[in-house]
Amino acid sequence: MTYRYLQLLITFCFIMITHAVQAITLPNVPLEPIYFEPPLIERNEQLNQMSCVGLDNALRMMQPYRYSYKAPFYEDNANKIAAALITVDAIPIVNGLAGMAYLGYSASVEEKEKRRQILVEQRIALLQQLKAEKYCFE
Repeated sequence: MTYRYLQLLITFCFIMITHAVQAITLPNVPLEPIYFEPPLIERNEQLNQMSCVGLDNALRMMQPYRYSYKAPFYEDNANKIAAALITVDAIPIVNGLAGMAYLGYSASVEEKEKRRQILVEQRIALLQQLKAEKYCFE
């Protein structure tokens, strides 16, 4: 009699595991840029031929891209909610995985935003170097 119960228990556990795997499958989360990207600037002949006023205008157009419009990781309210979901979530199948997934997504978006800012700073430095080479400050 106990062998039959053990067999039923193993079958039940197998069914629950296969259904749990199907329930945890997450949709693809797009990591496309949420914030606007700066235009590409490379040193080429067209940049070398720009006048001082043109370089000034290009620098002025790059200034809004210097700043991040995303809240820092520890000040973002959505991250606070995700952390609360991890600790409080009582759904048996999920067990806080949604909160952990969002925290990972948020961290990757913040890293991408920091890399974007570094590229902008490098482009501004290139324009300032061209401006200095043309003696635009005199």
